[in-house]
Amino acid sequence: MSLLSYSISIPLWLLVIMIVIMLPTLIKLVRLGYRFKQGGLVREEQGDTVVWKVQNRISAPDPKKRASARNEEKEKEREKKAELARILTILIKEGDKGVLMKTIADRMGISMIHAQHAMKKLVDKGMVEEVAGVSGTKYYLTQAGKEYCRRKAK
Repeated sequence: MSLLSYSISIPLWLLVIMIVIMLPTLIKLVRLGYRFKQGGLVREEQGDTVVWKVQNRISAPDPKKRASARNEEKEKEREKKAELARILTILIKEGDKGVLMKTIADRMGISMIHAQHAMKKLVDKGMVEEVAGVSGTKYYLTQAGKEYCRRKAK
């Protein structure tokens, strides 16, 4: 008689335990196979040995993208400083008359919301003073703002 003709009874609870124990390993193997198919595994040869490494695309961004993102942030910061400087020059030219927000936005060619945000920064720094009037809120250059402009002009 052959070995195949014998039947061995295995209890159901043992089969369930074996499946539960093997399930995490099977899931990892399926994920590894999927990454291999997608190109997420890299083969590196180190001397006589071959090493398979998993590329983690999420946690390891391209260094060129990081550098370009930093450059974009620096460029945005320069643009914001340039806008503040342009607002200060508009306020210097107007002198003691005061300037409405609409006038600043029109002369700079930006939206009212953008101009208000920049003006709020200047008000918070104490360089510009806002005075509510009948025709609307006018903005005046404070003494600290005038001194700052004089220093920058030199």
